[in-house]
Amino acid sequence: MALILFDLDGTIIDSTDYLLQALHLAVEDMPHIQEPSKETLQSAYGLTGNAFWAKVVPDATPQEITIIRRRRSEFLDQLVKGKDILFPGVKETLQQLKNNGHTLTTASNCGTHYLDMILDSQDIRHYFRDPICLGTIHGEKKGDILMAHFDKFGKSEAFMVGDRYSDIEAAKEHNIPVIFCTYGFGSEEEASQADYRISRIEEVCSIVS
Repeated sequence: MALILFDLDGTIIDSTDYLLQALHLAVEDMPHIQEPSKETLQSAYGLTGNAFWAKVVPDATPQEITIIRRRRSEFLDQLVKGKDILFPGVKETLQQLKNNGHTLTTASNCGTHYLDMILDSQDIRHYFRDPICLGTIHGEKKGDILMAHFDKFGKSEAFMVGDRYSDIEAAKEHNIPVIFCTYGFGSEEEASQADYRISRIEEVCSIVS
C-alpha cells in the first residue's frame, strides 16, 4: 500500500476567493499597501511563508505583515465557515483511496492554523493520518515535510500529489513520483516536469493501484 501526500491549495481546495477577501479586509486601513490581485495571490501559492508574503504584499513591513497575517486568519475563518471549497470529487477520491488501504496525509507549505481550518471546515481531517504542514515542523521547504512523514511511515511506495513546482521539487529531492494536478494553479512548464498529470482528482485512484 502507498503513502500518498497531498498538497492543499490547487490540489484539494480552492480558497482563492475567500482568501482574497480576507487579505483585502486585512489591509483595509493600510492605504499605502496595494490590495493583491487574484492573479498575484494564485501565483504565490506554493511559496513558503516569507516568500509568499513578499509576493502578495511587497510594500508591507515585517511588522505590518505580522498584523496582516493575524487579521487574514481571523477573517478567513469567518468567510470559509460553512462553505465548500473542495474541488469536485475530493471526498469520494479520498474515501476510495483510504478504503483501498493507502495511507493519506498532507504536505503543504502553509501554517498550522490554516491547515487545521481547512481540515475541519471541510470535514476531511478523518481521511488523513498525522496531517502536517511546513508550519507544524518549522521547516524551510516542502521536502522537509516529506522527510518528517517518511521518518514515521517509511517511503517504500510514496506519491506526492500537487500543482506547483514546490511539489515537484520536494518529490525529486526524495526520489518519489509526483502526480501533477493540471486543474490547479501551476503552469504548463511546471506540469511538464511531473511524472503524471491529471485533470481530475479521481484520476489518482488509477495511478495508485
